[in-house]
Amino acid sequence: MSNLLNNQTKKKLLDRGPKITPTQEFTLTDIEEKKVEPKGTTPSAKAKEKEKEKETVQVQKRTTPQNITSVRVSKATRNKLNALVQLGKAESVDVLIDILLDEYVEQNIGKTERKTYDIIVNVLQKKDR
Repeated sequence: MSNLLNNQTKKKLLDRGPKITPTQEFTLTDIEEKKVEPKGTTPSAKAKEKEKEKETVQVQKRTTPQNITSVRVSKATRNKLNALVQLGKAESVDVLIDILLDEYVEQNIGKTERKTYDIIVNVLQKKDR
């Protein structure tokens, strides 16, 4: 190890060749001068094309609704939900969970609990607004 510290002769690891330079150098003014407008286009036509491009970009952006949230579930539960969606039982996991909750509330909750459940759901929904 001490031999590495005392050895002062270092070899160049990379043999660099001659410096490479471009044959022609360009500037921004050269590029602007060479820019030629296609025949038959007018400034108003260009503006219309730019507006169309902006519209297509806006359509392509994915918008997510503000009322989407996440729920933590186990991987097994996630896989079961995704399997039911792939079988065509619902359009998405969100719709499937909504269906399952409605069925559970209808079958397993009594009338008095159902009223309490509806009140709590309404309070929570008003809180989210």
